[in-house]
Amino acid sequence: MRHLFTLVFALVCLGASSQAQPLTQASCNETGALRSETYTSRITSRDRQYTVYLPPCYAAGSAAYPVLLLLHGSNADDSQWARLGFIDALEAGIRAGSAPQMIVLMPYGGAEANQNRFDTTSYDRIALDFLAQMSIRYRGSGAQAIGGISRGGFWAYQIGLRHADDFVAVGGHSPYFDRAHVAPDHNPLHIAEALAREAYPRLWLDRGTADHAVTGVEQMRVILERVNAPHEYAVYPGGAHSEDSWAQHVGEYLDFYARAFSEPAAPVEPAAASAGVELWLPAVDFGEVMLSLDRTALAALLAGELDKRLVLSESARDRLAAHGVQLHADTEIVGDLRLFNALWLSTGKFTLLPFDDLRMRLRPLWLDDRPAVDQLAGYPLAFDSESPNYDGDKLTRITLSGTTALTRHTLTALDAMGLQQAASGIQSYVRLADFFHITNEAPIAPGCPQLNDAALAGYSSMCMKREHADLFGLLEVDVVDLSGNHIADFGYDSFIDTLDYFAAQGIQAVGGGIDQASARSPLILRQKGSSIAWLACNAIGPAYALANGDPESRLGRRPGAAFCNKAWLQEALPVLASQHDVVLLTLHFREFSGFEPNERHIQDYQAYAEWGADVVVGTAQHQPMSIDLYPTRRGETAFIHYGLGNLFFDQELWGQRRFFMDTLYVYDGQLLTVEIFPGIIDGRARPRLLAGEDRFNFLHFMLAQKSSF
Repeated sequence: MRHLFTLVFALVCLGASSQAQPLTQASCNETGALRSETYTSRITSRDRQYTVYLPPCYAAGSAAYPVLLLLHGSNADDSQWARLGFIDALEAGIRAGSAPQMIVLMPYGGAEANQNRFDTTSYDRIALDFLAQMSIRYRGSGAQAIGGISRGGFWAYQIGLRHADDFVAVGGHSPYFDRAHVAPDHNPLHIAEALAREAYPRLWLDRGTADHAVTGVEQMRVILERVNAPHEYAVYPGGAHSEDSWAQHVGEYLDFYARAFSEPAAPVEPAAASAGVELWLPAVDFGEVMLSLDRTALAALLAGELDKRLVLSESARDRLAAHGVQLHADTEIVGDLRLFNALWLSTGKFTLLPFDDLRMRLRPLWLDDRPAVDQLAGYPLAFDSESPNYDGDKLTRITLSGTTALTRHTLTALDAMGLQQAASGIQSYVRLADFFHITNEAPIAPGCPQLNDAALAGYSSMCMKREHADLFGLLEVDVVDLSGNHIADFGYDSFIDTLDYFAAQGIQAVGGGIDQASARSPLILRQKGSSIAWLACNAIGPAYALANGDPESRLGRRPGAAFCNKAWLQEALPVLASQHDVVLLTLHFREFSGFEPNERHIQDYQAYAEWGADVVVGTAQHQPMSIDLYPTRRGETAFIHYGLGNLFFDQELWGQRRFFMDTLYVYDGQLLTVEIFPGIIDGRARPRLLAGEDRFNFLHFMLAQKSSF
């Protein structure tokens, strides 16, 4: 069918009759018709070319049809959409009953479509005039949709968003967006930011993983999420900015427009007023060394005493006053836009802000060394409100930890102190999380710690006793990361037995599996209205620790950890980002003796963030490393922690005994902020929260370099 259609289309374009040409010689009940036509533009005062598809029986009937306006890309013409197979797909859909009959208009943009001019002869005016003239020439039903490829996708969004009431759907297929490309008044990215509507047309975005339009498309996605505009977003693995790629997906494009014409778009309902909690939290700039606020200090400042550490925005002061909170007259008040700088430029300052104003660069303070959200009973900054901003049933917390290896001296320490004592230093904290993660390096092995013939790392092989694995239950571990380089030290049978043990305990695994496919499989966490995709991998080997599916490899097919293959991650991360609210990547990177990342760390971790990871955390470093709040080109801030340090391990140097755990706050599908837990390992087997001067010195050492934030 497609080859026949292409031949007929070519004849039409070469000057065949402008009367409707059937796609086959069958009756009107079976096929539509295609025309190559001209009209006189009232904008350019000259004839312009277009192609039109008319549905089956159009000429013989009087019915009106929805109208789809499809715009081509740069260096293309009005034959592009048909050449890609869109009309073939539409014909097949009409015959199958999966697509409604419609009129498809495909104008030739000419030179004007490639110009960034917005005057009396700009292309948006030309396209709108064309649509108006076609509404007289053809029997349109009044339902209109607009879509475009590449440069045509730019125009589809530029026109569709500015005239949103005129279209039921707007589609961008590898659309080209760039903030510096066009002035704000005419730039789709800026137009989208200014949208504030109760109802939107259906919106669609797509791109390939190898698409050079990725940056602008991702920026548009982020904006649509921020303005709460419902939209569909597709990322195609391996897809490039090419006709070959677009041709593979015309069926999905058609499905979007068909649904838009067949189903009414759901309006965006404003949130109904309901009694609930308006929660406020103390917070600091992320690089501030302050971790916790005393309840007595909070009570005093709310009673009107001066706390010189407090800085408030003007709007926060006014909102708190409306709740009956009268602060000391000398409290530092700054303009709303100056609050972040006031915190960043100072030392020892904190603020009070509504829970929904938390951002990645603002870190919530604890109260008396405990998270504030866990002690809301009697909490003075939780107000009854008809405009609530907090619902505990929408908050998901994920606590990440670094290297755990219940082996060597840690093994003997556990025998001496017992598992209850080993767990007691962090147990009350990690149980607060919805998901607590441990990076487990050592497999369960019979006869551990004695070596056996299966030990693949020789005298360096690591294992843990079966009875010591009960520590994971005491800590209520939810996710175990198996990307470590020692996980297969005692052979593949022990590795598989370890997998089976965790599965039997209800502990989910990530980053390792019985084969390469399972090792690479993302862990999907759907919790409290949020969807979180999690990948883990090993960037350094050794080879025997890595899962492999190639029977011709030196070690053959084998279970193990997922290797951080960049080609795989460059395709997997953006696809996951298009399907889930938050994407998390934990990885076993090259072990490094410093506290600051080297150039390789920075380049790779930032690349993972650009590809779609919202959180990138190194879990194999044996001492804590610095944090980076990385501004991605898509307009979001990714949380990068280059290394958490050891959690249960026997190393005794200053840096190797100290560690971080990071708790992600995911609220209603959005990563709001990250809470940090600075700790120290006592007796090689009991991690606990750092306290007093030791905590201050450690945080000052790790966080004082505010240039990272």
